Amino acid sequence: MNLHSIGQLIAQRRREKGLTLRDLAAAAGIGRSTLAALERGKTAELGFAKIARLCAAVDLVLEARPLTLEAPLMPHRHLTETAGRELTKAAIEDVILRGGFFSWRGLVHAIRADRTGRIGRRVREVAAGQGRHDARARAFATLLPDLLREHNRAGAENG
Repeated sequence: MNLHSIGQLIAQRRREKGLTLRDLAAAAGIGRSTLAALERGKTAELGFAKIARLCAAVDLVLEARPLTLEAPLMPHRHLTETAGRELTKAAIEDVILRGGFFSWRGLVHAIRADRTGRIGRRVREVAAGQGRHDARARAFATLLPDLLREHNRAGAENG
């Protein structure tokens, strides 16, 4: 998201809340003309602290996290073949941050299929690191032990 789109979103929220430029500028501690320029896309730079105050004043959540891949999710069968069955950090992030519950199950399958334990260690490391910034990664890290137990139970019942 760039500064122009942030300005448009702030303007939309300001209007929805019935705030004037002056009201919002005062609440965020910035100049009215600075806010007007941001909303019109005429501002090339604006500090993070000012953007954060503006977002807070209109009840927008500003989230900062590392960039993830823009490519589509990799199919599960490819996950276990990546780099000789060692998943790259980017591939793991892709599944954790952009995949859903079923993608997470595929990652659990890859962990269980890896007899060396390297995939499991790498997945836990990435989930813990991303979990500091991202709610989805925290959810994955929280659910991972249950998913592994569930996978073990299913294997015991089938085998």
